[in-house]
Parts: sequence; C-alpha cells; structure tokens
Amino acid sequence: MKFPLWMRKLFVAFVAVITLGTVVPTGYLADDKTKPSENYQDDSFLLVDTRDELTDLNDNENQDELDWPLLAMYAPSSELLTGFVNYASVQSEEIGLVKFGETISNRVGNEYTDTIVPKITEAIESSVKLLDEETIRSLRLTDKPSSGYGERIMHVYNEETGEDLLRFHVRRDHPPQDGYWFNFHYHDASDDFEEHYEVGKIYWDKNTPPKWLS
Repeated sequence: MKFPLWMRKLFVAFVAVITLGTVVPTGYLADDKTKPSENYQDDSFLLVDTRDELTDLNDNENQDELDWPLLAMYAPSSELLTGFVNYASVQSEEIGLVKFGETISNRVGNEYTDTIVPKITEAIESSVKLLDEETIRSLRLTDKPSSGYGERIMHVYNEETGEDLLRFHVRRDHPPQDGYWFNFHYHDASDDFEEHYEVGKIYWDKNTPPKWLS
C-alpha cells in the first residue's frame, strides 16, 4: 500500500521534531567543562539530513506505512477517508489471519485475502463516508479477535465515545449433509446490531475446523 508523498514527508518531519535534542555529544557526557573539539559541530549534528531522507522517500522501495492515529491527527480533509479505508483494509487482513491461527490460515488465508477482505473494505467505506470529518478522525479498530468459538474479528469504534460503529464477525456453519463453512458478516450500529449483513463464505472441509487462534 502506497501513501501520498505529503504523508511520508509529514512522518519524516514528525520524527525529526520529536528526536531534536535527544542526541548528546560524547564529549559533553564525559565532562561538561571539557573544551569542545574542533570537530564538535560535525560530531554532534547526528539528525537525519531531511533533504536526503525526502529524496529517498521518493523511491518506492522506501515508502513506509504510517499508522492511522498519526494520520488521523494531521491528514487534510481530502485524504482522510482514503487514509482510514486503506488502513482498515490492511488491518482486516492481518487481524483475520491472526484469528484463523496457523492451520486455518494455511488452508483459506489466500481466499480470505482475495475475496473477503475487499468486501469488508467496501462495507467500511460505505459506512464511514457518511460520517463527519471529526468522527472519522476518532475511528479506531480493535486488534484482539476472539478465540475458541467466538465470532469477533474486529470492531470499528469511535475512540471519543467508546461506541461501536461496525462489528465484523465470522460464524461456523454446518448445514445438514454438508461440510463446514466460514460465514463472514457484520453488524451495524444503525439497527442496534440486530441484522446480519453477509460479506461472504469460505468452505472448510467435512472435518471440524480447529478453534480460532489455535
């Protein structure tokens, strides 16, 4: 996933500001009365050269992913929705694979990434785009999927109010004379989380799948 250049520049500037003054010359640590050497200035200016760093960030190989809380603070309105949706898409994939555990991920991980994650992303975008700017900046994702037979993958919630907006779950279905299916769906705050909005299904096997997180 590639973030706009302004985001990457912002991150570099942010790091430079918070690290300013934290690098102390060795000579000063040894004896504050010691006369600085002739090379003091060269030795002490250890911060990253901003111009070189920004030049390097133009290279696709050096484009880092920034975390959403930082983007939420500084992103302009025009980039806010895209920033959150991209972040949520990446997180839904990562958290889903964590929930599956190694055995299930090895079997259905690719199908989940290719078919389910895009639909989760679409559902998130459809709901979030209706919100005002300040609410979008307050959105966060839970990162602790339920274990055992629990259904929770992740929830989208408002950090300011603590209220959920969307709840993404996966249920194990076992129709008569059929194998096990993973039913991905979500619940929406607009109807008090009563309805099941289906995202998609993935077939497992006739054998019982392992518990989540196992």
